[in-house]
Formats: sequence, structure tokens, C-alpha cells
Amino acid sequence: MTAPMTSRQRMLAAIHHDTPDRVPVAPWGLGWLPRDAAITRDLIARCDPWLEVNAGCNIVGGAAFPAEDRREGDRHIRVVHAADRDLVAVRTTTAQTTAATEYLCKSVEDVEALLAIPYVRPRIDVDRFLAHKAQVGEDGLAVMGVPDGLCFPNEALGTEMASYLWATQPEIIERMVRVAAERLYGVLEEACAAGVDCIRIIGGEYATQLMGPAAWDALVTPYDTPLVEMIHRHGAVAHYHNHGNMQRFIAKIADLGIDSLDPIEQPPYGDMEMDEAFRRVGDRVCLVGGLDDMEILENRPVDEIRSMGAGLIERVGRRGWMLAGTSSGIYTERAARAFIALAEVSADMA
Repeated sequence: MTAPMTSRQRMLAAIHHDTPDRVPVAPWGLGWLPRDAAITRDLIARCDPWLEVNAGCNIVGGAAFPAEDRREGDRHIRVVHAADRDLVAVRTTTAQTTAATEYLCKSVEDVEALLAIPYVRPRIDVDRFLAHKAQVGEDGLAVMGVPDGLCFPNEALGTEMASYLWATQPEIIERMVRVAAERLYGVLEEACAAGVDCIRIIGGEYATQLMGPAAWDALVTPYDTPLVEMIHRHGAVAHYHNHGNMQRFIAKIADLGIDSLDPIEQPPYGDMEMDEAFRRVGDRVCLVGGLDDMEILENRPVDEIRSMGAGLIERVGRRGWMLAGTSSGIYTERAARAFIALAEVSADMA
């Protein structure tokens, strides 16, 4: 009898379109679960989690980014000292959430001031990633999350202002994306060469959900494609994150050459069933998702969730995908127990 795969082996088999011992059930992170709780240990032991760590540096701003941070009550204030002005961003925390309430750049002049700050290339904390990977071991897949070039204008300006400038002064947004992508490329190549072997690229959804197909063609494809190629040159996995409706974009996302994609959000939360997505690009990309963390796994009866998971496995098959949620990262114990139930279904159907 063949020994069961570890979670890492199972997930890599799915990514590489080999046949795993069962369909991986792959929550994104550990949600709001206490790290030392029994339910957390059970989830890790029985499911196949993606466990993410960030880069540990300001890739686009650089190692000498002239920023000051302070707290005033429920506000976190960042002041960036550019040559001729201070740029201010604010994040505000309420009982429900934390969100940006003021963005660093309010005008094209602010953008010019931000881009004029001298850049000193930072170094990704590779040792931190390697320690994280060693801690994860065979219990999941360790991954480093990085923003692509399109994140830069949207985070510096906010999505409304970035979309407005894309419509009225596209050269400003193109310049911001180009600068950010070039900086990311240099920093990440060094990290991949030093042993970072699984990268999650974040940011394309600003085009797919807000800025449109022309923005994808101009601001994502020319910059994320060579990024994926570079990751592959170092033998690393290129994983892509893109929420929302996929009908118009899933082929374009696959054309980047990525290995895997999260999350496929089925109607009514997205616009594509997992089996349709698989028919369209499943021969090229490992698809991750299928069930909504918050609306289904946190709310539906477990027998209904089991039935939904079984239906997906029957329709999609065993290769080239992972049964997962919406990558919310904020699920609770109830959803964790639903993930465990889905892992039982997957094992039974294997």
C-alpha cells in the first residue's frame, strides 16, 4: 500500500499537475485561530494550508525610505519626507476593521515627489523565509507574498484616484508601475537565487476588478510575465492571487505563465464555476478555491458543506486543483471545522 503524501507533497503534486493521493484541501493561512489551540493543530494535521510570510522589507520604497510612523488614538500616521514636501498617509482602526483613510499622494505633484526620493535597494529577509519554511515543514506550503507593480499606484493614491489618473493621465500610472516592477524584479531575483522557492504575486485584481482590460494589457502583462519567467528560472513556484469575477480575464491570467491561482470564487460571489474555470485553463494552471470562507464555510451546516465539496470533486476530478476558500485569512473555528470535514470528504473520495 502506498504511503499517504504529506501536505507539501500533495500541494506540489497538484501545482505540477501530477496526481495527488487526494485533492488537497487548502485554507489560506490559519485565519483567526490561536496558533497553539487544539483546533489549529487539527487543521494543520488534516488539511493542506498555504502558510504565507511577507518580504520583511519595503521593496518599492527601498532601504532608506524617509518615513516616520506614529499613533494618535485610533489612527496610524505615516509621514514621508520628500525633498520639497511631506506626504501623509493615515490608517484608522475601528471595532470592525482597519482601513486607509488618507493616501500618501493626493496629486500628480505628490507622485513626482514620491518618485524623486532616492532609492536604495533593500534585501528580502531570506533567512526569515527559510526559517518559516523549516517551521512549516511537510505540514503545508510556505509561500512569500509580494505586491506587483500595479499595487504601487493603487496603494499610494487609493483606487479611486489611481483609476481616475489611468483614465485621464495614463502616463503617470504607467510610470509608477514601471518603476515599481523594476524595483521588485531586482529585489526578488536576489531572493529567489538565495532560496525563496514559492512566491505569491498580488495586485492584478486592481485591473480585473477596477481598471479594465486595457489596464491589464498595459500594466500587468508586460511586467508580471517577465516576473513569472524570472521566478521559474530559479526553479520556484509562481502563484497568483486575483479576487472577483474571472470570465473576461482567466485566460489572460493563465497567459502570464503562472503555476497556480487563487481564489476561484463561484457564483454568487464570483462569476465562474470551478469546473468551467478548469475546462478553460486547468491544463495550464492549478486552480485554488471553490467555496467561500465567510458565506459558506462559516455559515452553512457541515453536511451541506460536505455535499458541496463532494460535488466539486466529482465534477473537477483529482488533478490540477485544490479545494479551498476565498483566501480571506480571517476565518474562525467554525470554518476550520468545515475545512477538516472537506478533507475527510476528499480522503473518502480518493
